[in-house]
Amino acid sequence: MGSWVLSWVLAVAMPVGAGEPKLYPQRLAVAREAYFKVIETNDRGADKTAHAQLDALWAEYPGDAVVKAYRGSLELLDAAHDWAIWNLPKQSAEGLALLDEAVAQAPDEPEARFLRAATCWHLPGFYHRRAQAEADFELLAGRAERDAKDGRLKPELAAAAENYWGQVLVGRKDWAGARAAFAAAVRIAPGSPAGVEAAKRLGELR
Repeated sequence: MGSWVLSWVLAVAMPVGAGEPKLYPQRLAVAREAYFKVIETNDRGADKTAHAQLDALWAEYPGDAVVKAYRGSLELLDAAHDWAIWNLPKQSAEGLALLDEAVAQAPDEPEARFLRAATCWHLPGFYHRRAQAEADFELLAGRAERDAKDGRLKPELAAAAENYWGQVLVGRKDWAGARAAFAAAVRIAPGSPAGVEAAKRLGELR
């Protein structure tokens, strides 16, 4: 049997949604880029692209915790920008449920936990999610440099986790801890938005 025939047979035999593990990082990178473009620009076209990319990724890797977390966070972003405010409670609840499910499913997956922490950090106080976000950032900060070095978390996100944790510690008046967190953010990804902001905050604390 020719190699191309064997490849075709294996492709047909592969269950729908199984995907190819070697393609997962590339496809997640495309979805991640679209998601963060929504955050940066609030562009509706970017939002549609993010949904399409995440839906395709979900179809190929059903149940994946990181994809689930991105979908949950995007639901909350959509709820915040939806003019139909009567949809807000349902849409927000669905997004939070996906984020919680993702972290419960893969508690050691740093990207899923970061998405829940960062999303919940920006929610209004009546959601009562700030304490959870702080706890998530504390866990992430304790391993951020290692996770970035090992490739388990993008350096930009690891730096952001340290920057957020530094802000938490500033609120607690733990100046030494805050300086250490901001310094870690700068070490991890000095040119990233979080690294630049952390450097500024670090200068203000000195």
